[in-house]
Amino acid sequence: MASDGPRMVTFGHGPQVEITSEDFGNKAAYLARIAKLGIPVPPGFSLNVSICEEYYRNGGKLPRDVPDLLRQGIAFIERATGLTFGGSKPLLVSVRSGAPVTMPGIMETLLNVGLNRETLRRMMSLTGNPRFSWDCYRRLMENFGEVVFSHDAGQYRSLLNDAMKRESILDEVELESSSLKRLAGEYERIFLAGGRKLPEDVYEQLELAVVAVLRSWMNPRAQAFRRMNLVRNVRGTAVTVQAMVYGNIGPRSGAGVAFTRNPWTGENELLLDFKFGAQGEDVVSGAQSAATQRELLETMPQVDQELLAVGRKIESHFKDMQDIEFTVQEGKLYILQSRDGKRSPLAALRIAVELCQEGVISPQEALQRLREVDIESISVQKVISHEAPLAAGISASSGVASGRIAFTGRVAERFSAEGPVILVREMVTPDDIPRIAICAGILTARGARTSHAAVVARQMGKVCIVNCTDLEIDVPNHKCQLGGRELSEGDVITLDGNAGLVYLDHRKVEVLYEKPLALIAVVKSWERASENTILS
Repeated sequence: MASDGPRMVTFGHGPQVEITSEDFGNKAAYLARIAKLGIPVPPGFSLNVSICEEYYRNGGKLPRDVPDLLRQGIAFIERATGLTFGGSKPLLVSVRSGAPVTMPGIMETLLNVGLNRETLRRMMSLTGNPRFSWDCYRRLMENFGEVVFSHDAGQYRSLLNDAMKRESILDEVELESSSLKRLAGEYERIFLAGGRKLPEDVYEQLELAVVAVLRSWMNPRAQAFRRMNLVRNVRGTAVTVQAMVYGNIGPRSGAGVAFTRNPWTGENELLLDFKFGAQGEDVVSGAQSAATQRELLETMPQVDQELLAVGRKIESHFKDMQDIEFTVQEGKLYILQSRDGKRSPLAALRIAVELCQEGVISPQEALQRLREVDIESISVQKVISHEAPLAAGISASSGVASGRIAFTGRVAERFSAEGPVILVREMVTPDDIPRIAICAGILTARGARTSHAAVVARQMGKVCIVNCTDLEIDVPNHKCQLGGRELSEGDVITLDGNAGLVYLDHRKVEVLYEKPLALIAVVKSWERASENTILS
């Protein structure tokens, strides 16, 4: 049922109002509370979930008041930043989904909305940085083309790969300004071939971006995710619009994801992935690999320390382990999102016990958080192998899994009827989530351990190893090279998700199981105390 409350709320600047997840989504609700703590959050606004409900009731038409709400929200961001949407000091915005439940990477996001040929010229003049400006523009073209106009993503990726080959580089963040300018021109030709140009009117861009986010509430992967996770009684998605901050503006900039505790072991340590020269979706999309905390510490120690302090502050406020998306712009830290982090059953057990022992939550609260966790089935698995591993990657979800190699979702579905399957991919995206559910494990050639797909794999209890650089996949010929060894689709491999190692012959791999008895004993003592309280 639609809310009778406000249709739009603002956050991140000036007086902060209380924002409810039910009406404005988890993203905006958490950001508003974080901003109240004095943590830097780019200013923004959120449209009520009721607008999504009306959009679908009206047959896919925006409610009449939305254009005016968008102008009011943009005016707020302009006052907060001193920039102008479509003006001489260009304001660019991100447009993101914001469901009342956490659905990582399932719905759409658009970045750099507000760029056109005129604002591009003004941004170059304002920043004196043509490389950065062209990079934002080509990113918008690709993002807008795929999400709003349903262009084939492969044609953009092909042109990008060609540009990197011309410069003999492996990472797009190394592309020179001239290459990015040429790439933007090639992207514009894709738009012309499709019969629709990128809108020059920045408010038209914004409305189309909002519609794309609303449409994504009913896209196939969102519907599949809601079915798989038994998400019920959720009315729709809010739409969150924020001022852009730029991780691609210079050498002391980047984007990343941090967990305030280890999401697969539960250890009380900050775990993060960070990519220099990147924008917000680069790491979480799974498309790119990331740097480690050590590299961030060595390059920008003050940012590393600030992130550690911010993480502790946010975790203390929400009383749970947090999954934080952040951007660093020229050495300044901004928090783009925080949410309760997805975790393995082992991590759930350890985090609940330790938060209670730290006095953050009560035993009753800890038991409530563990109500859907079968603690008796939790074990720490250790691999003892009689042969050397074939290859190594980065662990993104712990455990041990053996199964037949499948390179595509269709083959994975066929193999799964006969036994365990390991999905082997160049990268895993949110579109693969329905297939992740039927696999025992995932192995990828690139990507980050904090990507949305890896997070979901961990939530599902699937073993996951990413960024296995010794993996080369030849899908058309149903083969791959793994550590110099040629394997065929259907061959069996074993993933050691604890160490990030890949083994060939599962018959030569021994798995030892060790229960976390001390942690289980603590929970059992709480259960007995709770029963005694009820009986008395």
